[in-house]
Amino acid sequence: MRIVPPRLYGAVVHSSVFLGASTIAEVFVASALAGIAPNAALVVGFLITVGVYNFDKLADLDADAENYAERTAFVASHPRVYAACSVVAVAVAIWLAVRHGGVYALGLTLFPGVVAAFYSVPLVPLSSVDRLKDVFLVNTATVSLAWAVPVAFIPLAVAATAPEYAAGAAGAAVAALWFFFRSAISVEVHNVRDVTGDARNGVETLPTVVGVRRTQLGLYGLELVSLGLVWAASWVGVVPAWAPVALLPSVAYSTWITHALTGSSRSVERLCTLRDGEGVLMAVGVAVVASVAGPAGAFV
Repeated sequence: MRIVPPRLYGAVVHSSVFLGASTIAEVFVASALAGIAPNAALVVGFLITVGVYNFDKLADLDADAENYAERTAFVASHPRVYAACSVVAVAVAIWLAVRHGGVYALGLTLFPGVVAAFYSVPLVPLSSVDRLKDVFLVNTATVSLAWAVPVAFIPLAVAATAPEYAAGAAGAAVAALWFFFRSAISVEVHNVRDVTGDARNGVETLPTVVGVRRTQLGLYGLELVSLGLVWAASWVGVVPAWAPVALLPSVAYSTWITHALTGSSRSVERLCTLRDGEGVLMAVGVAVVASVAGPAGAFV
């Protein structure tokens, strides 16, 4: 028995609202790592995530029919609603970005959309490949970069007019690297789910090339690298001292999901949905640990 009714699950997950909510949490975390108070970037992150991901789902309806049968059916039954909501979401995100962060925030907001176009649409001027989505490892790096950059730097662009935030650039850079690694892990977890369809369609991903087990081992390594990055940054004072402790639960949670892909009887589809919600756990950890640490940023 499902706890969440199928219609509600489809409306929230397949419409990218769930991903948008997770992006809000990630922007909150990035802001905290950079020492920036929450600002309009939270709303911009939500809207641009909903807009870009929905456009990507519309563009790949035929290609995704095997790997995402339930999602494809849901999207295909509401194509005009999807397109209209996506246009509105992107338009409002751009307006907010320009109003609060100027040209820099505008560029950062448009960045994932531009990358998504080269990722999903045949625009790459090469004879061997026409989409970044079809290039081994480049596909994962492209998605990871597309989201790490705006999540980390839009809060800084919005707050750039405040001189007290001038020192936040280094923390934002650490946040960008952190979210690059977290996004890469998420992409490959989803690729494990899609391994059968991708192999049949000739799509090269880490699971189809090296196998699911080796992919899991690689993801465990990325978990350690991402946590080590934050620990090192906190040690030299680039991010708050509480950061590694605050983010440790999300790393443990993500590691469990990677293990559960083959180490349990749980639905891989549901595990991927849970993986997408990692940002919420990050935000809870940051909010709780930062409040315990206090204004000084260290445990006493």
